[in-house]
Amino acid sequence: MQLDLDFIRSQFPIFQTELGQKIGFFDNAGGSFPAIQVVNRLTDFYKNYKIQPYGPNALGTKAGEAMDLGYHTMAKLLNVSINEMTIGASATQNLNTLAIACNSIVVKGSEVIVTEQDHEANIGGWERLCRQQNAILKIWKVQTNTGELVLENLEKLLTPQTKILCITHSSNIIGTINPINKIADLIRPMGIRLVVDGVSFAPHEFPNLDELKCDAYVFSTYKTYGTHQGIMVVRPDFLEELEPQCHFFNESILHKRLDTAGPNHASIAALAGIGDYFEAAYNHHFPNKELPLHEKTRKISCLMNAHENKICSYLLKNIQNLPLKFFGKKTMEGREANISIKADNVSSKSIMKGLAADNIVSKQGHFYAYRLMQAMKVTNLNDGILRLSFSHYNSMEEVERCVDGLKKLII
Repeated sequence: MQLDLDFIRSQFPIFQTELGQKIGFFDNAGGSFPAIQVVNRLTDFYKNYKIQPYGPNALGTKAGEAMDLGYHTMAKLLNVSINEMTIGASATQNLNTLAIACNSIVVKGSEVIVTEQDHEANIGGWERLCRQQNAILKIWKVQTNTGELVLENLEKLLTPQTKILCITHSSNIIGTINPINKIADLIRPMGIRLVVDGVSFAPHEFPNLDELKCDAYVFSTYKTYGTHQGIMVVRPDFLEELEPQCHFFNESILHKRLDTAGPNHASIAALAGIGDYFEAAYNHHFPNKELPLHEKTRKISCLMNAHENKICSYLLKNIQNLPLKFFGKKTMEGREANISIKADNVSSKSIMKGLAADNIVSKQGHFYAYRLMQAMKVTNLNDGILRLSFSHYNSMEEVERCVDGLKKLII
């Protein structure tokens, strides 16, 4: 079975606009287009009941019900209890909050391990925590030539003082999917907590937390067709150890324990639209309508991922002979559809601007993976690399135009 791309694109308002039909958008890792179901729920909230939720009146009731539906839909998508889930302003904020909440776990002399491959969101907060607590921050370094993490090098870093390991599910630069469960099996007997940044992974394969053996998982909904929010799932036994970050009178409400600010009511309500979108896409492609939402989401997500891999494989195959350095594997095996390249004789910024002139959207820079860029010997971090990041709504025609544009610009 193949993804019905015409149906998929009909679910995104951007493709009904003149500009949206013209542009090939390959900056999806920076944020995806929102689905119509999300837009409709957000608009409905602002138009019809944008007041303080849960008030003892008809409007407050509707606002509260809409917000509750957003929470419960995200929990159903992930097949987790709402008590395990925090919705914050962003993944960066959630990870920073989590680090602060670990101040009773990370004490003087204890150790936290982060990876050189990660986005700074999953490094900086832990570095600050270790500095404040007189703890030790260890860095699991990458291979300089590939950017990959080697499991044997992690084993050398582990000690009885290690309390937390933080790692990206897939790199936002080299695209590699890291073996989360192998890592979990290695560190779990030592009582080490595993924190996974899924921001780069989730847009390509919606996370299956039934199978992942992590203690906390974080991703962004504005990169998964929704509003700008961050989702953090913290397993109950880990949550019990954390210092609450909410108002003291909310500490008994588990999904508020790590809330550091007032929630964005309308944006949370609109998250129910992500569930609506996955359900509509599943129901269009598959016959069994009785499955629970998380199973529907995983099935349609696999179909979406297969489409991405197909069109991304075409790109990789057709730019292999250009004078480029590739960051990450040159095939789709073991990776996601984020392609990072650097030309030998043309700046990344020039290529980005040249592609934009042909209505192809890409992005250049270090993408907050500053330490990975340094490790891989990228000398001009302001120019950085050119990244082409795919989503399932991208078409082969757009990829073909992108390839043609690269061939004209990189000589």
